[in-house]
Amino acid sequence: MTTEHRKAPRRQIREISRVGGWGNVKYHHLLECGHIEVRARASSAPKLACVVCFKVDKLDHELRNLPVAEEISFEIIDFDAEVGKDEVRISRMTATIAQTFGIPVDAVSIQTAFIGGRLRVRSAHIFLGAHDVERLGEK
Repeated sequence: MTTEHRKAPRRQIREISRVGGWGNVKYHHLLECGHIEVRARASSAPKLACVVCFKVDKLDHELRNLPVAEEISFEIIDFDAEVGKDEVRISRMTATIAQTFGIPVDAVSIQTAFIGGRLRVRSAHIFLGAHDVERLGEK
């Protein structure tokens, strides 16, 4: 920590706030850069080293020196098109089930869920009125 303070840029102190109760007092020094340095004693110097600015500069330097991949390939997936295809497939399933039982399409409800980026069938519910139950029971 002392090494960071030695290397850190000096910033003008804007304000010093006393924080904490008796025995646990800390002094928050608001610096011109907007960062706060916490110390056990209020500084009498007009400037303090800002460790946060030092760390930000160090991180920025490291990020700028990262190796850049020469070739980056992206696989573009049109989710709207895939979901559209899945919805059409599920609508066809609904129609096929309704036709098989000889019931209206709105009497078939298929529950779906997104799994692995695709719309998958979880279950299907078929609503049969008394007439349909009697008709299917007689076959």
